[in-house]
Amino acid sequence: MLSRRFASSQIPLRRPRRPPTSSDLHPLPQPRRFTQNSQLLLVARHTPRPQLPYLSQPSFARRPSPLDQNILRLLSTETRTYVKDQAWLAARWTVIGWTFLILSGIIYFGVQIESDERRNPTPDEWSFWTRNYLRGARADKEDRSGYGRVDWARAGDVLLRALERLETGVDAKGVVEPEGGEGILIPDLGKAGFDISAKSWPWRAGYYEVLMLCAEAAEHLEDMVLDTTRHLVYPKEVIVGPSNPDPRPVAAYMGAAPLKENTTRAYDSPESFYMRILTSSGFTTKQRLDAAWKYANWLEYRGLNESAEEMYLWAVDIATSALPEPDNVIDVKSAVLKGSSPASTARARLGPTANLLSATTALAIHRARTGDVASALPILLSVLRARREAPVLPPTPSSTAAQASSDGGSDLDAVVSLITRVLSPPRFPPPPPSGDDTFTRPNAQPGCEESELMLYVGEILFATSPSPSQGLDWTRQAVTIAEANIDAATATNKKVMALSQEQQRKCKSCLRTGVANWETMLEQLSSSSSRSAAREGGRNAGFLEWCGWFGGGGGEKGKTHEELRAGVSAEEMKQIERLKEKVAREAISEDMYKSRGAPGGVWIG
Repeated sequence: MLSRRFASSQIPLRRPRRPPTSSDLHPLPQPRRFTQNSQLLLVARHTPRPQLPYLSQPSFARRPSPLDQNILRLLSTETRTYVKDQAWLAARWTVIGWTFLILSGIIYFGVQIESDERRNPTPDEWSFWTRNYLRGARADKEDRSGYGRVDWARAGDVLLRALERLETGVDAKGVVEPEGGEGILIPDLGKAGFDISAKSWPWRAGYYEVLMLCAEAAEHLEDMVLDTTRHLVYPKEVIVGPSNPDPRPVAAYMGAAPLKENTTRAYDSPESFYMRILTSSGFTTKQRLDAAWKYANWLEYRGLNESAEEMYLWAVDIATSALPEPDNVIDVKSAVLKGSSPASTARARLGPTANLLSATTALAIHRARTGDVASALPILLSVLRARREAPVLPPTPSSTAAQASSDGGSDLDAVVSLITRVLSPPRFPPPPPSGDDTFTRPNAQPGCEESELMLYVGEILFATSPSPSQGLDWTRQAVTIAEANIDAATATNKKVMALSQEQQRKCKSCLRTGVANWETMLEQLSSSSSRSAAREGGRNAGFLEWCGWFGGGGGEKGKTHEELRAGVSAEEMKQIERLKEKVAREAISEDMYKSRGAPGGVWIG
């Protein structure tokens, strides 16, 4: 204590005392070394590291706020873990999202394939891509994309891929080339057909559908050309070249018009596909007839009536080839069917077949359209006689039992049947009747086919007969038959209606055509009778009234023949108006019932 007191007394203070500064109260933190990586709070008010020119961040004139400090230190070593976690989360959810989208697309594609297969199956023997090509062509033809038009160029390209795989590709096993594998070339028509007799029915039916769709696409692309430089299809009218001095303007979305030297045929000719069906071995008679009729119709559209006549005759030959003794059934030169005889009725195989009736009817209609009514009328009358003389097919016990069981089944059976159909894979439909058997009627009542024939006969008689009333009588009877068939089908069970949908469509078409013909005939008869009455100056009603009083053939008292005829025409016109309203209601109900629309439009009088 002595020394301390001595020191304080001996050494005076050289500097006066003063209050502490702010630096003494708040000492600055020591800067960290670059090799250290300790935790540093972002709320620090000062920059702890030395601010080197190439490492320092922008300095502020004022002291930075915590928000500015966060922005400056966003990618520092302290936020590395946070950035990694956020990047990992973003990548993970991106992968999950894309996976979900891809799997959803696959599921949607699978559901579409399943619905298409159940609605219209494809052969199981085909590979996946061949079946997918056919489904794509069907979708293009139905215009499922909703563009309002069919892209036949795309559909035709897809069909050609499927056809190549079926004839020379992976699905062509068992397809035999004619003439030892070299094939037959038909001049101006392409290659002949193959021998597909060894293939199953689903394969042959699918191959036939592909060929028919190819022919349809070829018909729509007949007047189109392909621009080889851009692989686009254009109409022939827009080609720029010497052969087309005044080209039609091209739409803006189609680009520039193609040059003549850069264009080629867009598709093969329809004849190449139709002839491939007609010359192949393995198709049924009905399939070959359908191809022949489609080809003949195409020739008629192109104005080649003589070639169409030959095709219709070829169809008659195809149908006749299935008969064991064709000379007893048809006159080959005139195509008129012969009447039944006791010797022929004893042997059922000597009767006309359904294919022969259809082929001769198509030939007669073609001749009537081209003006050869003298040969068309006997053919139509012989076909009508053959249908009326055909034996009636008795009802089979199996169909009756199936109808009874379906009517008496419980709701549980219906649910089980529905579940079974949903879970079971779609099956290709069995082959339809070939049409080579003797024609038989389902019942004794006249059908829609007879109504159609009577309409044709009525038109011919009204146009060529000296007495037009004969044609009017035939037309009136045809309308009555068609109306009776429609009423009978409507009164029966819905299941029976589903089985005869094609027949009902034909009856409705016959009724529409018959009503229109009936109305036109009445108008022409009324106009001709009025012109003749005006030319003769009218007839005296006194004599007719006098004959009527004494039982003569005058008619109602006080009316002339022209007045009576006008009264009958008025009554028939009322009946025609009633039938037109009925047809309109049928067409509207059919449009509302069908999800994709009815095949025919609403009646317009």
